[in-house]
Amino acid sequence: MKKWITMLLVAAMLLSVASCGGAETETEVTDTAAAVATETETETEPPLTDDLPDTDCGGRSYRIAAFEGYQDEFYAEELTGELENDAIFHRNARLEERFNISIEAIPMTDGAGGNYRTLVKYATAGDDFCEVAAQEVWNMHIATAAGIYQNWYDTKYFQAEKPWWNQLINENATFNGKLFALTGAFSVTYMTSTTATYVNSNRLLEYGTSQDELYALVQEGGWTLDYLNTTVAGMYKDTNGDGIRDEKDQYGYGANMFYSDPWAAAFDIPVTGKSEDGKLEIKLMQEKTYDALTRVYQLYFENEGVYYKESWDGLMTEFMDGLFVFAPGELRNAFNELRDMEDPFGVVPNPKYDESQETYHCLVADGYFVIGMPTTVQDTDFVSMITEAMAAETYINVYPVYYDVALKSKYSQDEATAAMVDLIAGGAAFDVSFMYGTYLEMLPYMFRGCLNEKNTDLVSKYAKSEKKIETALEKIYQMYE
Repeated sequence: MKKWITMLLVAAMLLSVASCGGAETETEVTDTAAAVATETETETEPPLTDDLPDTDCGGRSYRIAAFEGYQDEFYAEELTGELENDAIFHRNARLEERFNISIEAIPMTDGAGGNYRTLVKYATAGDDFCEVAAQEVWNMHIATAAGIYQNWYDTKYFQAEKPWWNQLINENATFNGKLFALTGAFSVTYMTSTTATYVNSNRLLEYGTSQDELYALVQEGGWTLDYLNTTVAGMYKDTNGDGIRDEKDQYGYGANMFYSDPWAAAFDIPVTGKSEDGKLEIKLMQEKTYDALTRVYQLYFENEGVYYKESWDGLMTEFMDGLFVFAPGELRNAFNELRDMEDPFGVVPNPKYDESQETYHCLVADGYFVIGMPTTVQDTDFVSMITEAMAAETYINVYPVYYDVALKSKYSQDEATAAMVDLIAGGAAFDVSFMYGTYLEMLPYMFRGCLNEKNTDLVSKYAKSEKKIETALEKIYQMYE
């Protein structure tokens, strides 16, 4: 992922012009993205190219079955003056002109699992519903089990080695030479789903620490679970004086079930890995995991300065209202709720396990999109070409707008916060187990499950599901035969 963020920053510096007559074309970079470039950097970095031919596709449609509420990542009807919207509009306009196509986003309204089941229904009925489906990673097994996605490695234009694809996660999701769902920069959720920890700068200062001091601690490597646990212990105020610890009081840290998922990744504890024979092996069950679970349990339930919210959402709303000094979230929050926050806020990576851990790791939450090509697609050359071109365009032209111009400039308070964003994105962590999590007896969610149950006995919890997990793993391999 260090390579990914380096290339992402380089992307904002590139300025090349699309050629209409050559066999290969360098993707054009918008003026907005190029505005963050410097002369020195543009002189030393070679331009990125998607290595695709200029092809007249005769006005064909490229339809993306998109999760409802996220169509704006794939389609913008008009220019609005909003950086993010306009970057999507310009990307599509360039692709449509270059290939003589029309890009459409088809909203799917049945929810995460329901959308996949709808895709299965259409594909098994032979309905040519879309060219690609962009759906959340965590229910992808539904499509794989039904055999409705084609192997990307069998297509002509998929270039796995290009920086807009995540080589690590795609390789780990490949079995028997087959990859049914692509992970990469096709969608900006690949970046905006990265988890982080937000801090209310005013509230932090009330307890004697400035945002700059916190950032310095992070840069020095001292931002750890122990530091967080100790620091927030004294951050509790019974604001209404009723003697009851509830959501009306102020706390140092807000927690909930969903944002318990990033802890294992933050502590450099993988859920799964790949064995020498190319199969998934369970790595979650280790001594470090048990210790980490106990320590997070102590943070959640034995620390007066922490409020554990049992519902899925609401943390960002309460953080905006000043109830928490620290709150876990995702980079997407900077584009959504926190745009309206009155108090100044900062953002830091998720804490490390201890100071001996070399780098910070920030899980990319399981809401990011993976890209599948249904079996109903006949012209895989066309679909793989446009998919590759869109991923490249997004990586080169859209990401710099979201990341450098919007996130680091528009929504960050200062250069120090921008440096924190770099640290977070540079530590983005993926685990292929989330692609099959619900199929694997909720394996990647066991850390969360224990905390939600206020139980640290991970060994017993895993033992109850071990045989089912092993059976599910074998069935997954059969899906790739």
